[in-house]
Amino acid sequence: MKEENRFLRSRVPAQISVTSKERQGLIRVGRKLGAQLKELISIVTYGSFLRWIRNAAGQDSTRKVSPRKPSRPRTSDDIRTLVVKLAQENSWGYTRILGELRKLGIRKISRQTVKNILKEHGLDPGPQRGKGSWDEFLKIHADTLWQCDFAAKRMWTLRGFVDLYFLVFVHLGTRLCWISPSTVHPDSARSCQQARTFLMHAEDVQLPVAFINS
Repeated sequence: MKEENRFLRSRVPAQISVTSKERQGLIRVGRKLGAQLKELISIVTYGSFLRWIRNAAGQDSTRKVSPRKPSRPRTSDDIRTLVVKLAQENSWGYTRILGELRKLGIRKISRQTVKNILKEHGLDPGPQRGKGSWDEFLKIHADTLWQCDFAAKRMWTLRGFVDLYFLVFVHLGTRLCWISPSTVHPDSARSCQQARTFLMHAEDVQLPVAFINS
């Protein structure tokens, strides 16, 4: 058989072109032989065969790489402006600013994005900024700052238990409280009406309202 192979090889061209499919078949068989293939291979040189293997490995790794996911779209200019405005007009850190944005229904923004926006505008993302801290802000504006929040109380009625809702305003400087009449239907129209009533009360007791923290 060796002598027959010698005769056959003497009659084929010095260089044989192989198809992609044939090359894959040779790689599949040749890998199993390892270094022994160096004494057996004759279609190409052993160095060319090793190059085939390296190229095939590179193609496999390329196919395994998943396409890059699209980056997060840039935050709109309106939201960025609002973040900067909240930071400049208050002594809030980025966590508090994110909470205020959530209250406004703005949810497509992360904590890190708020922090990055503040840094881009040269603002400290922490709660201490400018001339003083949040505690200093409270002391400076205690006479014009009110705290506002909803409260609820469960009461027994002839129809059973019901939840009564009411607004509470607390003056920071004097700790004076104003509590709105309760209701079982705290809709926006009633809340706005109670807020207007509160402003008239604050004017009557001569306690100005410059800031409301909810």
